[in-house]
Amino acid sequence: MIETCPHCHEPLNLSSTQEAKIQTALDKLPAGNLLKLGCPHCHKPFELKPDGSLHQKGSPVGPPLRGARRVKITPPPAPDLNWLASGKIKEEGVIEDTPMVLILMKKGPEMAIVREAYEDEGYLPAFAESVDDAIDKMQFTSFNAVVLHSLSEGDSLNSNNLHIHMRKMAMIRRRNIHYTLIGPEFKTLYDLQALSNSANLVVSDNEINQFRLILKKSLHESQKLFAPLAEALMQEGRISSSIWLDIKVKAEQKMKSAVLKDLLEVRT
Repeated sequence: MIETCPHCHEPLNLSSTQEAKIQTALDKLPAGNLLKLGCPHCHKPFELKPDGSLHQKGSPVGPPLRGARRVKITPPPAPDLNWLASGKIKEEGVIEDTPMVLILMKKGPEMAIVREAYEDEGYLPAFAESVDDAIDKMQFTSFNAVVLHSLSEGDSLNSNNLHIHMRKMAMIRRRNIHYTLIGPEFKTLYDLQALSNSANLVVSDNEINQFRLILKKSLHESQKLFAPLAEALMQEGRISSSIWLDIKVKAEQKMKSAVLKDLLEVRT
């Protein structure tokens, strides 16, 4: 089984559950097909042969098929444009551009408050049932935010595998994720405590009802801190996008819209 990315050479850190899923997918591959995966660090794709080895471009996938018949393939039909008449964009058409947040905490009113706060900021929430489930989801999905409650699983935060996974993550990917820790041991918006835990934000259970305002303040401060660095990395060609630049653009657009609205109201 492959252990490192062939592009950035970062360790993939596959869990036993993930390795089992990949092996099952390899066992079900039709002859001559490849299994396509994505690196969680550099996001570049790579392909595995049915035996689990890395496929090099230009190399044969397997033994040539004998007696194969040439089959005429019908191309897929053109997209349905009936939705244009309604003037509304289908939800699946914008889902790729929507930032996502992964939330791991016990179900209840506190989780609902956290979910609604991120939705207000334009994030699409996803939920993990366990630490292994969270790490599995992060392996194949690029999340722009992660929320972890310190009592969700394990004896302590330091023994929580998701927290360990976040702390060991390659920095080129970690900078693009807003990591929030919630728990009774934290002091809300205490930057020193957040830094010591490799997080962007810490929130006490006592202030969870004010999470919407706390998140808004933290995202604003993180954007001011990381946007200049993201711009420099983009100019050097080291990254192609950044959530912090997206937040900056949205904030500028929102401000321009507010100014334009004020001007129109004055004129009328």
